[in-house]
Amino acid sequence: NTPRFVCCLVLLAHARMVWPLYPLAVEGLVIPALLSSVAVGVLWSLQYGLLVLLLFGGFCRLKRVIQGPQTKPQGFCSRCEHHERCRQVSAAARKPGPLRMFKATASNTFRPQQIKGREESQARLDLSGFVHVLEVNQADLWCDIEASATFETFVSAALDHGMVPLVVPELRTITVGGAIVGIGIESSSFRHGFFHEGLLEADVLLASGEVVTARPEGEFQDLFQAVPNSLGSFGYLLRLRMRVQPAKPTVKIDKEWFVSPELLVKGLEDACQKNDVDYVDAVALGDCGGMVITARFVNEVPSGSALTRYGLWPVFYRSLVHEGTEYMPTLDYLWRWDADWFWCTQIFPGLRFWIIRWLCGPEMLRSDMYKKFNDAVISKVLEPLGLNKNEELIIQDIEIPVSRSADWIRSFLQVVPSKRIGKIKLARSGQQQATVPIWLCPVIGTASPLLPMDSSKLYINFGFWDALEGPETQGGMSVGKINRALETLTHEFEGKKTLYSSVFLSEEDFFEQYNGQHYKGIKSKYDPEGRLRGWYQRLTKA
Repeated sequence: NTPRFVCCLVLLAHARMVWPLYPLAVEGLVIPALLSSVAVGVLWSLQYGLLVLLLFGGFCRLKRVIQGPQTKPQGFCSRCEHHERCRQVSAAARKPGPLRMFKATASNTFRPQQIKGREESQARLDLSGFVHVLEVNQADLWCDIEASATFETFVSAALDHGMVPLVVPELRTITVGGAIVGIGIESSSFRHGFFHEGLLEADVLLASGEVVTARPEGEFQDLFQAVPNSLGSFGYLLRLRMRVQPAKPTVKIDKEWFVSPELLVKGLEDACQKNDVDYVDAVALGDCGGMVITARFVNEVPSGSALTRYGLWPVFYRSLVHEGTEYMPTLDYLWRWDADWFWCTQIFPGLRFWIIRWLCGPEMLRSDMYKKFNDAVISKVLEPLGLNKNEELIIQDIEIPVSRSADWIRSFLQVVPSKRIGKIKLARSGQQQATVPIWLCPVIGTASPLLPMDSSKLYINFGFWDALEGPETQGGMSVGKINRALETLTHEFEGKKTLYSSVFLSEEDFFEQYNGQHYKGIKSKYDPEGRLRGWYQRLTKA
């Protein structure tokens, strides 16, 4: 019985059948479940052993039905509570030695070499309590919120007041502060720019332990301007005052197909000129064309139509190969990408089936859970066993001037052979072969000094996420051959990549492309002793 039972477990893992292994891993029950299952399988029978494993999976489902997701909206707190937290972290930061923050939510950065370091919370400055909303001001259209709060918390509080943030990055547990120091973008960025463009003021904990309020004008004006894309290398954000806008309960979505990269980019440009549109993005299917998706707020669903609810089932990204009009609740629209990590759940084949998604439950079909599972698999299985030594992760968001965006798509596909050796595919009816999905999100260029762009121009953010393995990826992430070629191509196209993932540029090239001289001036002023990790070190070191 023992060899047969172990063989069944290996086959389950090899097939990456998500349930029950995925919920067991997220709940920290893999070892107890496997030991119990193996013991029963050896002592009684293979069938009973597998039944024990399934019962553990059922327990995980029941637990989440009762308790809800692991990360929930945290609601409001009083200003007195907030000020007390500020006093405590200010005192802690005055103790000598290096400063490095800890927060409790899953990281939304993708740098495999930093996974183990993020798991350690000891000897860190604990900012995990800064997760609340302080005030939503409907009259002046702003919200005071703590910087470690997730966008799920921000959106929940704002919608309760009939508001939404100007820009809502696509994943629920991205933190508000993270979207300032690490850049945030979404389908409203064609009008409002990056998330940080809505920042009115910020309380910043400096390396000295002092908490200062930075605004567009005044004593700390230089700090205010330099915080976006600084990755927390000047200080830690504690409180943010962000602009919000009125919202309606429903959005109307229109999807239109364009048959070439040129027509797709032109369709995006035209959509950005429409005054009655609130959200614009697109999905390209390789160089075969793509779907432009526009959305606008509406008060109600017209007679004869019905609300579409994505998430558990049906799957949102699969709908993007079909033209048409549909209506979604505003909250569902804002989180439309979260339940499938855009389309990256394709790496878990089981999630294509309704029954597997139901067994996992909506509380598990979330980006933070996928990230937690992904990090655990990389750090505890793939890397120790060398199973990913020739796999290269191409996880990038890259801004390209709209005038060069159609050419970029074709050049990108030559540099990144995902169609041949990648894992993520999507096809439209009538296509002979599935091809590579790429997210396109138009955005106004920023004037922020650490993300040098032309603030008078429209750019397109190209989001691409895949794992490639083939002759071109020998040596995997330690070599980064394709990522390096992609960085070179980005520079040739006058583009900028956002910095949430792996960077292979030399320090000299990085500082040249991201205004390193300006960074050094601000760093020497606000962290002269170098207690906070440097900008480049934050990207490249464990």
